[in-house]
Amino acid sequence: MKRSVFGLALFLSLPVAAQDFDLTDMAPARPGGTVDTAGVSSEGDMVLAESDQQGVAVAHQQLMDSNSDGIKLIQVGSGIGILSTGSTSYQTYDNLNATLLSKRGAYTQAALIAKKQLIENITGLQQTCENAAQSTIDVIDTGSDSVGNTQTSLRENCAETVKGALSGYVTFDVYDNTDDKEVRVSLISTPKTRAQIRSNRGAVSVTSDPNAIFKEVVADINRGVLPPVGAKVLTHADSGEVVLMGYGSAIIRNNSNKQIARKLKDAAKRQSQTRARSALLATMQGEEVYWEGGFNEKQIEGSQQFEYVDPSLQDPAEVKILDQERNSFLNQMKMSDVYGSVTKGQLPPGVSTRSFGSKDGYWMYTVAVYAPTLEATAREAGREMQGKAAAKPSDTGRNISIHNGLNENSANPSGASGQVSNSDSL
Repeated sequence: MKRSVFGLALFLSLPVAAQDFDLTDMAPARPGGTVDTAGVSSEGDMVLAESDQQGVAVAHQQLMDSNSDGIKLIQVGSGIGILSTGSTSYQTYDNLNATLLSKRGAYTQAALIAKKQLIENITGLQQTCENAAQSTIDVIDTGSDSVGNTQTSLRENCAETVKGALSGYVTFDVYDNTDDKEVRVSLISTPKTRAQIRSNRGAVSVTSDPNAIFKEVVADINRGVLPPVGAKVLTHADSGEVVLMGYGSAIIRNNSNKQIARKLKDAAKRQSQTRARSALLATMQGEEVYWEGGFNEKQIEGSQQFEYVDPSLQDPAEVKILDQERNSFLNQMKMSDVYGSVTKGQLPPGVSTRSFGSKDGYWMYTVAVYAPTLEATAREAGREMQGKAAAKPSDTGRNISIHNGLNENSANPSGASGQVSNSDSL
């Protein structure tokens, strides 16, 4: 066991020889693309397929061809999977930092939209709509004149809310459309991912080598896209052990001062690590997702043949007849959407993070990794440390020294670093 702990620590201290990666390296589904539809049929939002992979591919392409956010249900032998796609736009600025922050914010919002759609499909939504109409007529007759004003006002106020706990989903696809300045995030939940995540807790023994787990993780990242948000399930090729991965990212802000730039890079690493752990916790234990949206619309329409000299008094003896009848129309509509998610809980022991800088130097990515083997190894190391701490001190030995020990020529292994490729889709 001690050798496994030492091997894990040694592996984490070594750089990983991963490929250069970029979010645009993946060839995502695009409107007008072609996929093999043999043996696949569609009924509304439901896609029926014999093969899981083919069903997901067809469903995803259908969402792309619709060019709008939405969900697709995939019926396969093992049950029903839900694919949800969210998208939103971003802006570009003279300040590259602002552009990258806008883009990362768009990834976050697109993921929230996809989560909201998953919850809405599972739990439904609550809605309240209020409609009101008011019509008035104001007529004045004198011995020589007859004039009148009419006005109709309409008011419509609708509010909808979605709220629920979401877990067992993974990131399927991400795409940055730089031409239209729009990002897309697709999340998927299948019987397999839900079962794997539910059963992958509470390790009691080591089933594989911790080093092999991380090598498998790096190999998996090299095969696909490392998304800026989300999570993924990986099955170890040899042992069959399920590994859960949460992804996080942050932009590396540019600064002309080298010292500040180094601090900003370190801040980006810590941000991406926190976000990766949050994504891992969200898919393992669940997160509260909520959305509140609605609109308020007002409309006024009328005809006016006269106006009051003093509108506040509206004295019928003090009016001015208009030379020409005045017709008016005014409509105002306001719409709002509020998306949110709350993740709270404690990650199990043994969760480790790896951080990677993108080849262009603009992004910092982190993957947080959990596997039963890593948890069991960490718990065993903890028991050993607690046992040593509780042991009765020996009569022999020496007092600890807080002085000396500085050595410019001592071993200084490089910390974890490297450039990675894209994470494999589900």
